Formats: sequence, structure tokens, C-alpha cells
Amino acid sequence: MKRYFNIPLAIVLLAGVLVVGAQAQSRNAQRVIATIPFAFNVGKTTLPAGRYTITVLNSSSDLKILQVRSTDGRSRAIMLTASVPVTATEHAKLVFERYGDRYFFGKPERSKKNALAKANKKRTVVIAAE
Repeated sequence: MKRYFNIPLAIVLLAGVLVVGAQAQSRNAQRVIATIPFAFNVGKTTLPAGRYTITVLNSSSDLKILQVRSTDGRSRAIMLTASVPVTATEHAKLVFERYGDRYFFGKPERSKKNALAKANKKRTVVIAAE
């Protein structure tokens, strides 16, 4: 009889620990908000101009996953960054690569990058975070 009581108790305790851990992670999430005045690509996804929140989803890992989401919730994309330190600060800046009239947050895919580079000059565009 005691065994049947211990299993539900263990499940409740485990659920409590998971909820507390999830809340602690969401409070520590690194976040940057910026108004981006042009449409841009994140990987294969094209996002319209607007106000965006960029969040590091897994701050404890070497490879960072960034979520780019419009503040109205209508547009979003996720990207994996290289193994570099990513820290959101008060003076954070977002860097875009521009090929002609197309903007890329992060690096465009290699085949697309080569085609764009042949047709247009590459320029770097920096947007200050709010």
C-alpha cells in the first residue's frame, strides 16, 4: 500500500521541480528588442519590417539558438548560431548582411550567398537595439 502512495508523491515532486526550473530559465533569458526598418531573411524564412524581440533560448549551451519574433507575434524564425559568446547588453547591435535589396540576419545559405555575391556587392548593416 505504501508503494502506491510513493509513486504519485514522486510524480508531484518531479513536476514541481520542473516548473521551478522552467521559470528560472525564462527569467534569465537574454533578450534584445529592435525595430528593423526593412524585410529580412533568417535562414529560409523572410520576415517583414517591424519591431522584433531576439531571445537566446538555450543560454547554457555552446551553440546558441536564437528566436526572432515580432512583438505582435505574427512573424517568427529560429536560427542556430556558431560557437561564439552571445551576451545581450544595453548597447547591443544587430548585424545584417545586405546583398542588393535583400537583408540577411546571420549568414545566408552558402549557395544563395554565392549567387547573391556575384550579382551584388555585400554590405553590412547595423541596427541598434532599443
